[in-house]
Amino acid sequence: MGDPGKISGGLNLIYIGSLIAIVSMVCAAVVLLVPLLALLLVFVGFVGGVVSLVGLAMLRNEHGNYMNALVACVLGIVFGLLSGGDDAFATFMNLGRTICALLQVYFVVRGTNSFLRERGCLTEVSMGDRAWKWQLISAVVGVAVGVLAALALFLAPGLSIVLVLGALVVEVAALVFYLSYLKASVAALG
Repeated sequence: MGDPGKISGGLNLIYIGSLIAIVSMVCAAVVLLVPLLALLLVFVGFVGGVVSLVGLAMLRNEHGNYMNALVACVLGIVFGLLSGGDDAFATFMNLGRTICALLQVYFVVRGTNSFLRERGCLTEVSMGDRAWKWQLISAVVGVAVGVLAALALFLAPGLSIVLVLGALVVEVAALVFYLSYLKASVAALG
């Protein structure tokens, strides 16, 4: 088994980074009302990403799945940087970013569940499995809503807003499950 203190510390950083990501997503909804918050949103999202990246870097040698999560995170950052614009390339890069984020969560959950099983923390393992399923649902809903919102934009602009807000609610719910899992794992391994 790896160093439980180091694993707990790294997971705590990922927890903090994910918490910052939720704040960033909630701010995204508010940006529609107050455009000046867009700059703050970019900064908050950047800080959350850096904190999570540091946590993953800290864990990379503790389990192979953490190294896979780190690679997915770095690739997601690259795809995110290339996803600016509204052309087909940007859309493809955004899809790549979504897949990398999903893989990152998958590998963090697998690596963490390995240590949790060794300690007999089956409740937390179950939470991890549930968190992973919610992340998968969130990603599928996000992609589907992206396609439907683009089509609905021409037919019913109000429907696009409802679809995007619905996807945001599912994404926040998935992140809350993930945060709960991370927090419980930090406590169980700490």
